[in-house]
Amino acid sequence: MFLFLKLILAHLIADFILQFEELYQLKVRSFLGQLAHVLIHGVVSLALLYPYLNEPVIWIFVTGIVLVHLTQDLLKYSFTQKTPANTFVYFMTDQLCHVLVLSAIFLLPISREIRGFQDSTLLDMLYRTNFWTLGAIFFITLTFAGSYVLNAFTKSFLKGRSPLFLISSPEIAHAILERSLMAWILLSGGPFFTLLLIPCVGVLRLPFKRLRDWTAFLLSFDYALLITLLFQKIL
Repeated sequence: MFLFLKLILAHLIADFILQFEELYQLKVRSFLGQLAHVLIHGVVSLALLYPYLNEPVIWIFVTGIVLVHLTQDLLKYSFTQKTPANTFVYFMTDQLCHVLVLSAIFLLPISREIRGFQDSTLLDMLYRTNFWTLGAIFFITLTFAGSYVLNAFTKSFLKGRSPLFLISSPEIAHAILERSLMAWILLSGGPFFTLLLIPCVGVLRLPFKRLRDWTAFLLSFDYALLITLLFQKIL
């Protein structure tokens, strides 16, 4: 499970945090954007598997997942362009396939090894403790990834929204704060009435005309609730 979680984290970082608005638009327009995206994915994967880079099998495995990732993305965008109404189905299927491909690491004997950083106690603790990896996975899934999930959902089920609804830079930046606050309230374990603070979080949208969208707020809340309850069971 150790290496699998590192690969999942690398995937989330490359697919969502480092897929900024300009790169996303370049991906939609050209193969160059797709190639840049998967190369970033490969670099991030190697960075998070640093203690294992003396093993040729790791380089081969990362090369393999990069090539498969590229193929999947090309197929996803091809299908999405033909039938935009199925964007959400294609997006979620694509993410599930990415996870299944990464799970192939369990087939390698090295997946049972837990390595770390002998020269840094802090870095070694952060790297070797699954809690911190799961925490990072939770945060990215809650915030950055959530914006793309909801964007795909909107394209399939809500009409009249812009193609970049919820994934423009200002909206993603706000989502990080908004859904993090929601998750903190849900996880705080306080009295039931503390849940009333969640609507108050939506007030933070009011000073910003572009963010003053209550449909977006409700989507954000529903997603935050779902992901928080799911990870609460895991963490």
